[in-house]
Amino acid sequence: MESIRIRGARENNLRNLDIDIPRHRLVVISGLSGSGKSSLLFDTLYAEGQRRYVESLSTYTRQFLERLRRPDLDSLEGIGPAVAIQQKNTVQHGRSTVASYTELSDFLRVLFARAGTLHCPGCGDAVKREEPSGLAAELATSLADRTLILAFPYRFSAGLKGEQLREILLARGFARVRLADGIARIDDAPADALVAGPLLVVVDRLKADPEDASRLAEAIEIAYHEGDGRVRVLNAEGEEISRHAEGSICAACDLELPEPRPSFFSYQQAEGACPDCRGYGNQLEFDVEKLVPRPSLTLAQGALAPWASPRFARFQQRLLEQCRERGIPTDRPYADLDTAQKEFLIHGTGGKRGEGGVLPWLVALRGKAYKKYARFYSRRFMSERICETCDGSRLRPEVEQVRLGEWTLPALYRLDLGKAADAISSLVLDAEAAGVVRVLAELQDRLGFLLRMGLHYLGLDRPTRTLSGGEFQRIHLANALGSRLTDTLYALDEPTVGLHPRDTERLLSTLEELRDLGNSVVVVEHDLELIRGADQLLDMGPGSGAKGGELVYQGPVGNLDGLDPDHPSPTLRTLAGLEPLGFLDSTRRPPRGAIELEGVSKHNLRRIDVAFPLGRLVAVSGVSGSGKSTLVADVLVQALSSEDGPGPEGHWKRMRGADRVHGFRVVDQSPVGKSPRSNPATYLGAFQFIRQIYADRPEARKRHLGVEHFSFNSKEGRCPECKGLGSVKLEMVFMADLYVPCDACRGSRFRAESLQVRYKGKTLAEALEMTVDEAIHFFSGHHALGEKLWMLHRVGLGYLGLGQGASTLSGGESQRLKIARELATAGAERNLYILDEPTTGLHPLDVRQLLAVFQRLLKAGHSIIVVEHNLQVLMAADHIIDLGPGGGPEGGRIVAQGTPHEVAASRESLTAAYLKPVLAEADREDDA
Repeated sequence: MESIRIRGARENNLRNLDIDIPRHRLVVISGLSGSGKSSLLFDTLYAEGQRRYVESLSTYTRQFLERLRRPDLDSLEGIGPAVAIQQKNTVQHGRSTVASYTELSDFLRVLFARAGTLHCPGCGDAVKREEPSGLAAELATSLADRTLILAFPYRFSAGLKGEQLREILLARGFARVRLADGIARIDDAPADALVAGPLLVVVDRLKADPEDASRLAEAIEIAYHEGDGRVRVLNAEGEEISRHAEGSICAACDLELPEPRPSFFSYQQAEGACPDCRGYGNQLEFDVEKLVPRPSLTLAQGALAPWASPRFARFQQRLLEQCRERGIPTDRPYADLDTAQKEFLIHGTGGKRGEGGVLPWLVALRGKAYKKYARFYSRRFMSERICETCDGSRLRPEVEQVRLGEWTLPALYRLDLGKAADAISSLVLDAEAAGVVRVLAELQDRLGFLLRMGLHYLGLDRPTRTLSGGEFQRIHLANALGSRLTDTLYALDEPTVGLHPRDTERLLSTLEELRDLGNSVVVVEHDLELIRGADQLLDMGPGSGAKGGELVYQGPVGNLDGLDPDHPSPTLRTLAGLEPLGFLDSTRRPPRGAIELEGVSKHNLRRIDVAFPLGRLVAVSGVSGSGKSTLVADVLVQALSSEDGPGPEGHWKRMRGADRVHGFRVVDQSPVGKSPRSNPATYLGAFQFIRQIYADRPEARKRHLGVEHFSFNSKEGRCPECKGLGSVKLEMVFMADLYVPCDACRGSRFRAESLQVRYKGKTLAEALEMTVDEAIHFFSGHHALGEKLWMLHRVGLGYLGLGQGASTLSGGESQRLKIARELATAGAERNLYILDEPTTGLHPLDVRQLLAVFQRLLKAGHSIIVVEHNLQVLMAADHIIDLGPGGGPEGGRIVAQGTPHEVAASRESLTAAYLKPVLAEADREDDA
């Protein structure tokens, strides 16, 4: 079949959709946030493809795999195996790194094990693996016609008597030994002399002959076997000529080293992991800065944080009494105490009846790990420190003794992907290592895929759990290219998230290569450049929520001149320039100072000085890995949170201007709700007002029902059968679990008595089924509730159901829900809002609505800082701080800053190359 045929798709808000998606093409699904894009691609297309694949496996295998339910549709034909590559970073394990997740570490382990050279830590010389036949040929040539004695060192246990040793050697067929005074027969040697010191047992005495080295090889083999891989070559007088060893033994130092097997180079196996940190690269240690987070406090005010908790007030009281006895002032700031007094407070006096010492107390509490509170409470005062044994390499120190050229494996792991690719391409393998040529070629291919994804700045030893969703998705893409699969459906969720426009071009070429391998690539995307480069566009709409779920356009994106301004496709109208992009009006925002940071130095930031103007929309831009998130999410947030300055390990020297804002709010990309009962009404705090409305009804008072009876989170109000979930899970053997509406509450989630109360003819369950816009009219007159619901409408979420599960929200909806909550709690204070890529999951028309929200915040006197690549936001910004010029070590400094036009004029900024043409186009439209 040439297409994937979907008939009657009704998942979520899809309206009985019939669609044919061409196979072996790059197809982009676009549309407004909440229009049904993810419902079509992931909840329908991918879910059915994955389900069919799992169902094709054996019954035994299926019991170990995730079981997927069948999506709500009539039929689906022409689909192959499906692979989903989503933004979410699901890795939490501390041992997982970029090298291990991309399988680069697997190839490196084989490469070092097979082609690496082992060096002795004692003398520094390379340890040769001398096989009997090769060593015999070498000795027969270099010592030709000389009489040689082959012997091996005999290791006997302490306490063994000479006569016993004599009997052992004779029984094993040996006749001579070398003692201190020369070669002697075992029968004639004094018993005491045999155990007096190092003993060499003679295997054979022979003449080196290049024509016949077989006898020499046989003697060497016997010596290796009897001497634990060691052999000594003596002359006719018994004087040592040379030492040799088989395996990982330094013959000169007589030092046995670990065998360099592939598992020896793995920090995920006990054989290769550092014995102290167990392969994590760091260790948890109690941190004095966390023990005393605010040195400006006195002891009486609770300067020692572990004892400031009410639960441990008795220890705080005892400490104050001990301080009075010792003359330590309890009303003086901790920072003003002398060194001896601080030593007593932190480490105590020691001994069985030690005093003071919050640190020994925490160590003892940590020892009660069987108590849950002890583990969690003590963990609050610990920080991760680089392991001193392995210096953060995660590998045991012996691994450093194996070198490949000039490189050790820990040294390679410390490089970023770009430099690692250069180092590996420069390796010259010995002729004996020809067997690993394919390994080296595969390693270079994998690195090439990752570099084409724009990930050159990522370090091989970077923990996978620290990657952003976009970085994690691009690693998946590189793995997909490396697997060389064909005739597979790849479903991608906004792969341009977190990408600079420069990297978007690379991404498009990668998706095209994946398509050219014979795969079907279907992408949910809003980036206009990627949409233009696709083979076909599927535009969902025309609106969001209940107004979406329809296919408003399908076909290529060609010449859009003359497009009808009323065309139902919002994406086509945007591409044709028929939709205004909603730039902000900066004339009404006078500057009111700035927050200034001096000497910022963390990760790749190079002691930069930066100022964030207040009362403005400030955008921090730059290529991936240039230091944007480090500057804003790490350093700025940490600086604003600190009350006592940067501290001894601070990543900034000085901050000024923080007193010009009353507080700050961070809106990041973390999930909206962890509970399956979480919904927009509960998240925004509107549900409590709705519950109160129903609790105030006369019927509720008559039945003595309080607000707790109108909550599916409390046992008084929720259905006892489904626990407030509205459905019950039926476990099916070897089949996907079925979720059916609860028989007791029929999916309403409430007790029967709670549903007896009505407001304007609707029960609480029926009220939660309304959209936000419907609820605004339904609950008119309740101003506190109306204000919160209005905030959802202002950010474009009026189509959401009040009781819609938070887990079903798209990325863009989750972001705007967070912004709505901040708007609802903004108050009259002047706050600083810090947002991390707020355009994630947003269509350009949704971004226009987001800019209108920013406008409202700025008019109220607030300040906004966004980390963003979206050109639509950068054009609307009052001030841009562009970092770069590259990523990783090539970034970390400010290359341009100022208004969008000032940044666009920069020659050093990579952002300028993409910002300049869109600004010029906008200026031409304004002139027209």
